[in-house]
Amino acid sequence: MGLSASDLGSSSVPQLWCHVGENEFGDPDGTHTASSSARRSPVLVGSERIETLLGAFQYCDPQGTGYIKDHAKFAAVAQALARLQDNQSELWKALDQDGNGKVSFAEFVEWADRFHVRLPLGMDGDAERGPGGISFPHTWRGPRDDPSYTCMALVEDGERFAYLQQLLDVTYKKVWTRDRKATGVNDVPTRFELARAESTENASDWRRYYLKRHHIVHDCMTAGWLDKFKPLTAQAVHLCTTHRLRSESCNEWFLFHGTTTAAAKQICSSDFTMTRAGAATGTLYGRGTYFAESITKADEYAKPDDEGLCCVLLCRVVGGRVFYCDEPEPDAQTLQDSVLDGRYNSVLGDRERCRGTFKEYVVFDADQVYVEYALYYRRIYA
Repeated sequence: MGLSASDLGSSSVPQLWCHVGENEFGDPDGTHTASSSARRSPVLVGSERIETLLGAFQYCDPQGTGYIKDHAKFAAVAQALARLQDNQSELWKALDQDGNGKVSFAEFVEWADRFHVRLPLGMDGDAERGPGGISFPHTWRGPRDDPSYTCMALVEDGERFAYLQQLLDVTYKKVWTRDRKATGVNDVPTRFELARAESTENASDWRRYYLKRHHIVHDCMTAGWLDKFKPLTAQAVHLCTTHRLRSESCNEWFLFHGTTTAAAKQICSSDFTMTRAGAATGTLYGRGTYFAESITKADEYAKPDDEGLCCVLLCRVVGGRVFYCDEPEPDAQTLQDSVLDGRYNSVLGDRERCRGTFKEYVVFDADQVYVEYALYYRRIYA
């Protein structure tokens, strides 16, 4: 008898760490959670022999865009791998979790875990990876076997706090844009003083980010090219070194996202969503999520709370193959389509070069972002 997505219930907890084949996925960050589940025999989808989750994903994405868009192909895979019998619409709803209309490898793997598909990942190794499981950052303090684990912890280590203040200092630029009008003060602050920092740990978000990052590394190696970009945040060497960013293999960066305190807490507890992309920052480079390399730019979108503190999120962002654009009036649809069709993974809009203001970084997939810190700071005008 076949199952439907509703048979598991919306409250089912994904078995996030259980179904990855032994020695299939590794350890670029730190401690990993090993897997011990048995591998399933290959599955036939039509005449196609599917042996791994990557193989199943590639069956659904024959053009190699990095996304599943074909509802019918996915329905065939869902029927073969998980014996689901829902209609295409219901199956897709269970798959496309960030609402951007396209499904990444990370989303697909999470779907497979949720429906107990026991196939190995099928991704090649690299020199930094260890045996089996999902790696956690070496700074991770929480449990590694609880997929629902989330935590925001005050940064009390003086050295780490100093590194974060240094980040604000080295990314400061005394540059004004019209977006600063939203702050209610036209003057650019002379400094940003860190008052409090909270580190975030979200197991589900980390896993999806980890899988997406690794898939981008895999794609960059397959494509044979990667133009490397170093944002201003790379000048905070101690912080970037501490967190072991993979800048050389996939353009992994620390970038800022300015927001309200309430929105920051919501994002940290859940994730970025593509359904409201561009609502606060506009859509100059497409309907994606926008990030800044400069604290001054991110601050334009921050709003002070009752204590006078503003908040920005410091995020890991994996840029991969970057579409660099220094056009004053870019074609947003062309930029967005070039990412969503798989030629690129992100957009770098260089307003610094064409307008003398700031660089902006845009991604169109929530899995390319992981919130590392919420930073609370004061605007200093003296």
